[in-house]
Amino acid sequence: MKINQNILKQFVEIPENINEFTNNHIIEVDDYAKLNISTNLVIGHVLTCEDHPDSDHLHVTTVDLGNEVTQIVCGAPNVAKGQYVIVATVGAELPGDFKIKASKIRGVESNGMICSLKELGLDEKYLTDEEKIGIYSIKETVKVGSDALEYLGLKGFNMELGLTPNRSDLLSHVGFAYEVASMSNKKITLHTSSFKEDKEKNPLEIKIEADGCYEYNARYFKNVTVKESPLWLKNALIAADIRPINNVVDISNYVLIEYGTPLHMFDAKKVKTNKIAVRYAKKNEKVTTLDEVQRTLDEKDLVITNTKEIIAVAGVMGLEATGVSAQTTEVILEAAYFDPKHIAKTSKKLNLKSDSSLRFERGIDQDLVIKGLERATQLLTELASATVLNGIKSDKTKEYKNQEIKVDYNRINKRIGINLSKKEIIDYLIRLDYKVNEEKDILVLMPPKRRYDIKVEADIIEEIARIYGYDSIPLAKIEKTLQGKLSNKQVKLRALRHLLSNIGLNEIITYSLTSEEKFNQFNNNEEPIKLLMPLASDRNILRQSLLSGMIETLSYNQSRNNINNAFFEIGKIYQKDRETLKLSLGLSGLFSQTGWIKNDLKVDLFVLKGLLEKITEYLGVEISYKQTSEHINLHPGIQANIMYKNEVIGYIGKTHPKLNKLENINESYLLELTLDNIIDLTNEVSYKTISKYPSITRDLSLIISKEYVVSDVMDLIKQTSRKYLEKIELFDVYEGKNIEAGKHSLAFSLVFNDATKTLEKEDVDKVMKSIKNRLEFTFKAELRD
Repeated sequence: MKINQNILKQFVEIPENINEFTNNHIIEVDDYAKLNISTNLVIGHVLTCEDHPDSDHLHVTTVDLGNEVTQIVCGAPNVAKGQYVIVATVGAELPGDFKIKASKIRGVESNGMICSLKELGLDEKYLTDEEKIGIYSIKETVKVGSDALEYLGLKGFNMELGLTPNRSDLLSHVGFAYEVASMSNKKITLHTSSFKEDKEKNPLEIKIEADGCYEYNARYFKNVTVKESPLWLKNALIAADIRPINNVVDISNYVLIEYGTPLHMFDAKKVKTNKIAVRYAKKNEKVTTLDEVQRTLDEKDLVITNTKEIIAVAGVMGLEATGVSAQTTEVILEAAYFDPKHIAKTSKKLNLKSDSSLRFERGIDQDLVIKGLERATQLLTELASATVLNGIKSDKTKEYKNQEIKVDYNRINKRIGINLSKKEIIDYLIRLDYKVNEEKDILVLMPPKRRYDIKVEADIIEEIARIYGYDSIPLAKIEKTLQGKLSNKQVKLRALRHLLSNIGLNEIITYSLTSEEKFNQFNNNEEPIKLLMPLASDRNILRQSLLSGMIETLSYNQSRNNINNAFFEIGKIYQKDRETLKLSLGLSGLFSQTGWIKNDLKVDLFVLKGLLEKITEYLGVEISYKQTSEHINLHPGIQANIMYKNEVIGYIGKTHPKLNKLENINESYLLELTLDNIIDLTNEVSYKTISKYPSITRDLSLIISKEYVVSDVMDLIKQTSRKYLEKIELFDVYEGKNIEAGKHSLAFSLVFNDATKTLEKEDVDKVMKSIKNRLEFTFKAELRD
């Protein structure tokens, strides 16, 4: 938002050093510059204009500058006696480092220069054909000798605010003026209307049929003259980065930056009826907006209609069919209040962003809706010679209300580090337009309607800090110095990241915010935590799983032909009562490991389980798996919960074919593990003496039905050989030729050892026989030689 001094001074007395004042009390200033760098420009009156005695194209003029009459030689073909012009006097500086000096031009003395608009630095693309040729001749009544920059609306500063999304109240000069007035303890003055209404009554009938519209007001104008806007109006819009179009449209845009109230002008004759209704669109209803693009609407989009057909997409953009043109003579002027959430969703879905939709979706001041309407009415009578029909036609169903906030005034001083009395705090809040009630040490506050960002006690504390002045808050020095060091948890997490990177995985960092659709993909029946004022509608919910971001990353890479992926992320998820640290892994395609695997492996569940076992080995915890089908976005037959001491700490599995199709990804394997439960378990390192006796290794190969879980097979082997078994490892899985359908071959490596003696071959043979018998009995396993 750019604040123009010429507009701001209409509403409030501007403090000295406004740049510093704004930074200290209101918001950060991104840029501060003069509207025009020219100096010594005055309005002059051409008294005489004669041909130059020694030139066929120059003219010698005498010009009244108010305090003196001077002679100026001018080469413009359109200069003439009687004109009011802009004169750069001797000593003036113009854009392009051009300085005006007294001189002789072909023997005739010249004291100054009569200027064209281009010479003043105005962009040619905004000028009319007449304004591009020669000097600028002023048509309005002006005072000779007055400041020309003041007349052009180019005197003073243009200050760009570094707006944050929550400060929608600062998207207008009036909103900024309220802040300046509060912080400097001055009064704000809004425009008063002086137009006359015609005897003919406003014929419009207004009806709100949708709860997304709180208020709709309209005026009717006749005898409207559509033409070029005056220079001051065009310059005000250009300074705000808005392209001037014509006086009627420019008035609505000017009031937008003045009051922050979006207005819309309809060609009344094109509306075809005097009935206006606000409703929701029908499914697949089509419209062609002012940008000449056809768009498809649905039942959640607010529209303005003439009861028969749509005439505008509410709060976003008008339609080509009802837009104002050079032939327009009758205008309907709309001023409304729409629910910010509805406008945000429609704007996002249609990919339509405008200055109006930006303000509607962030929230406008409902109290200024009529003020903006009447200000535009005043300007239409002055600049478009419009006749105002009698009365405003309105329908109003709701009034926006902020929520009441309770604040302990003692905490205000404590948080800021100052010592204000309760009376001083209340005086500050009243200056900020808060309604204040007292309950002992508690202040019960109602923020002004324009302040959508005030929700909790911390917001009130910030308000007091701003009005007190950030630069006035005393510095609190830290008396003790602390040598920074990583906590045990940070050390372990850093080492875990190194481990995963060294194995061959790439770390990703995804958004903490997700969409409702992505949230539901991996939601465990938790209630979503929604942002009140999200920057984007597809980033409005705090994530409760890292896997939504993992899926996005896999989809992004695979859509760009990067099909071999191995990613990990360590980050927090958010429930209402806690934050939880999680680890997620995502694999697809081929896995190339930098260490113990030298060849590329086709990714499958066993590769992912192998990585998990590396992680749990590092963390010093022993896990198990429990088959499940509860995770809806994983393949129902290829997923399992990760267990630690009979508690679920995560899950692992293959992506569901439906998810692959929905997100346009290849077959992938995912894992999510809760680190909070286990990261702190490795604080104490335990040591075990390495056996001095040799180990015996045996391989065990069996064919077994796929309906049995491999972890159950391994558990049975461990239970049977608990005394001697030191290590068990699955090293091969095979299915296909010579293996019956529905079965697969598993091969295990078993390492036996006795810490007290040398194991004999016969001891191991007995254990192996017991293992084989139990496998045959429990799983109907077929042992292979």
